[in-house]
Amino acid sequence: MALSCDGGMTSNAGMVPKIHFRQAQPGDLDALCNIESRSFEDDQLSRRAIRRFVGSNTARLTVAETNAGVIGYALVIFRRNVALARLYSMAVLPDMRGQGVGRALINQAEEQSLDFGAPILRLEVSQKNARAIKIFQGVGYREFALYPDYYPDHTDALRMEKVLVPSTMRLPSPIHFYHQTLPFTCGPAALMMAMNALDADVALDRTLEIALWREATTIFMTSGHGGCGPLGLALAAHKRGFTAEVLSSRDGPLFVDTVRKMANREVVELVHYDFAQQADDAGIPVISGPFGLTEIEDRTRQGKMALVLISQYRIYGDKIPHWVVVSGFDDRFVYVSDPDIGEYHEPFNGSDCLSVPILRHEFDLMARYGRDKLQAAVFIEKKAG
Repeated sequence: MALSCDGGMTSNAGMVPKIHFRQAQPGDLDALCNIESRSFEDDQLSRRAIRRFVGSNTARLTVAETNAGVIGYALVIFRRNVALARLYSMAVLPDMRGQGVGRALINQAEEQSLDFGAPILRLEVSQKNARAIKIFQGVGYREFALYPDYYPDHTDALRMEKVLVPSTMRLPSPIHFYHQTLPFTCGPAALMMAMNALDADVALDRTLEIALWREATTIFMTSGHGGCGPLGLALAAHKRGFTAEVLSSRDGPLFVDTVRKMANREVVELVHYDFAQQADDAGIPVISGPFGLTEIEDRTRQGKMALVLISQYRIYGDKIPHWVVVSGFDDRFVYVSDPDIGEYHEPFNGSDCLSVPILRHEFDLMARYGRDKLQAAVFIEKKAG
């Protein structure tokens, strides 16, 4: 989304009317739409979108107000239980620019992020907007990616971020993002990202995504197509020249208890035990029993890429098993790349899902699915030689 900043204080700073900040209300819609139309030629927030953000549980729309009315706003959006926020849009009325309002709104956005529990704030800004880039650099934002042809006028977008808590360190990620193209291909998409991080020759394309899904599918869902289990993913990686290891809290078929039809349960069991035999024949270690962050972290520090099964409930509110890639750890966070960027109406993109910091204790809760607290992880590395 576009950002419009106003620069620093001018020599007339003493004449600036008193400004206060508050959360937007439905009665601010006209003023906010006016700011949009006067600030951006393209890529404007629609009235409908603004209305949706006002009062949203996963957004904070802060307005700057004087006695004359609303003069600017900053919109920050969040994902549940993820320690990262996005400054999605910001603008100040043209005749109020150059008076420090933009910097003050940035500060408000950062405070909102911290209040939400997100100590890392990201944004994108047009490469042509030198003034805004300079302002963000001046208050501690750093460049970390470039999106070519991002805006409607084909301008490139510069991606920037700021760590709001000094002790927090974001780790660089070796992963290139791949968005799963089907609801049931999170496992293949995660495996593709992990294999590509270890071998750049592994293509990130839909042909491989579907091929991996066909090879690794083990699970019947309550309706529709099935997902992929750890043994199938490990075998698919092994077939492509990677060593693999599987950790599972259960010695036996996963998710079989949720399959209602006996015939479908039998299929799940047959596939599982066939995969188990193939894994044994291939020399893939399969370790059964509970495990935690220590086991995952130890293996990633050895250079292995980790695919971990989580419950989407703590992110999206859906009780669905989901595969993600773990790219690193620090004292506070687990860094996760999630192949699911959310629903079509959610304003997130690939970089928001790449190396996302999640508090360690929160990830430990995520990585346990269902009433039985099921755990599963697959670790891969490139074969020696």
